[in-house]
Amino acid sequence: MNDRLLSLVDGVVDLDEPRLPLLTLREAQAAIELLRLLAAGNAEGSHAARHLARSLVRRLPSEQ
Repeated sequence: MNDRLLSLVDGVVDLDEPRLPLLTLREAQAAIELLRLLAAGNAEGSHAARHLARSLVRRLPSEQ
């Protein structure tokens, strides 16, 4: 499961697909916090959650 999740996450990062505006900033921030909770442990999918959270954080606007 962890390898499958990681391959899905890596596939998103590696492809140069058009991005869709699906979330508000607050929704994205909440999703990142949830991913960080999942990533905090050693459960299945935690590595993929860390990877996806880092990818999403890079795309958020910087706070001024």
